[in-house]
Amino acid sequence: MIHNHRLISKMEAALDSMTSLEKSIAQFFMETDLKVEELTASDMIKRLHVSQAALTRFAKKCGFTGYREFVFECQKSRDAMDQKAPNLQNSNTKKVLMNYRELIEKATELINEKQLQDIAQWIENAERIYFYGKGSSALAAKEFKLRLMRLGVVCEALDDTDSFTWVNSSITDKCLVIGFSLSAQTASVLEALQTAGTRGAKTVLLTTQTDEIPYQLDEIVHIATARHLNYGNRISPQFPMLFVTDIIYAYFLEINKEGKTKIFQETIINPSDK
Repeated sequence: MIHNHRLISKMEAALDSMTSLEKSIAQFFMETDLKVEELTASDMIKRLHVSQAALTRFAKKCGFTGYREFVFECQKSRDAMDQKAPNLQNSNTKKVLMNYRELIEKATELINEKQLQDIAQWIENAERIYFYGKGSSALAAKEFKLRLMRLGVVCEALDDTDSFTWVNSSITDKCLVIGFSLSAQTASVLEALQTAGTRGAKTVLLTTQTDEIPYQLDEIVHIATARHLNYGNRISPQFPMLFVTDIIYAYFLEINKEGKTKIFQETIINPSDK
């Protein structure tokens, strides 16, 4: 497996322009842990049953001059991982760490501090806050709700379409509604957000989707993604959302920090009281 998020990003970005054969080559490199000496063109031709020309076309679509340059980048990525974590031997451990590092670096590139500070201020100003999400996105919504509740915020997290409808009937311009959808294809969440907006609420969507979203929302927060992140077979799908909500939480905590810290202390349960 390649231990370089930029190299993986290049492959992922080129997937749409690849043939089915080239996609299978990309998938192999993203998922298989090989020693650099096993990446020679002759070995890959035998292992993948492809031609030298296919390897060259694959490498060029990823932005390299040829397969040799691609292997050189693989070597650099492996050396960097070995230097950062010399004590790690198991490839699965390295894969998980690499996936987290990849998402953190991507998230760093996407962060819009002004946008997240504005959302923190909206949380401060709102009388009521609702979080909408389904599946793994709902888990991130519930986690954020619990953290804000401990700072005295009146909020609720909802994860089914009926609840979205019922709550929207009582939404006012003093409310804030934040939707969580990795794909931005969960129609019930997006439609509920738009309905809340028509009732005057501020609306925010957290999503990995960078294409235009056909809904009128106040803010769309773009979060980091990895291929098939929503499948949950690499790392927890909610991690990139929690990364962003942690930043919003930090900004929110700084607004009247003394008062919020006092409220937080009051929520700490003494073990002897359990």
